[in-house]
Amino acid sequence: MGKRKVSIFSILALIVGLSGLGLGVYSLYNYQQLVNQVEPPRPLARAYLNFGYMFSSGSYNLVNFDVLDYDETGDFNLMTDRFICPISGYYLISGMVTFGGMQDGEAIFAAAFIEGVLKAWIIARAAHSTILSTSFTDIVYLNEGDYVELRAYHTGSGPREIFGDSQGIYTYLTIAATDILN
Repeated sequence: MGKRKVSIFSILALIVGLSGLGLGVYSLYNYQQLVNQVEPPRPLARAYLNFGYMFSSGSYNLVNFDVLDYDETGDFNLMTDRFICPISGYYLISGMVTFGGMQDGEAIFAAAFIEGVLKAWIIARAAHSTILSTSFTDIVYLNEGDYVELRAYHTGSGPREIFGDSQGIYTYLTIAATDILN
């Protein structure tokens, strides 16, 4: 058989082709590393009251939410009106309640209960107003499995209406995991 001449062009084409293959494999490896580093979404939930209802007086009662605005990790249960903590850490909790039919001197309370124990609360007292709102914000440490509820209390002589609306601005509970101090 005869000798074949190998041109410089053929050798350069082979080198470029092999380096391109190496670069492609390296790029795929880096892509896999990047995909493996993506963190899952952090807990973030917001429930609110769309339709108001009559709320009895005399003790802290659970607020019965009817809309889940968002729940990034599926931790808020509308059937029990509880957020169940999926990961131990610090959480920002914010809640608001709005009541109608309040009379001068009557008060409303909004409170976060963790595992059935009062953790954060706020009070507002009616003065020349029949509609009364109050809200709180706090950062608390939650253990995995702890549940959080929004409860309200009013000092009226009979039932008062707790307000709801289609935008979720009158009565709500928002909970967000935070990296602060974690």
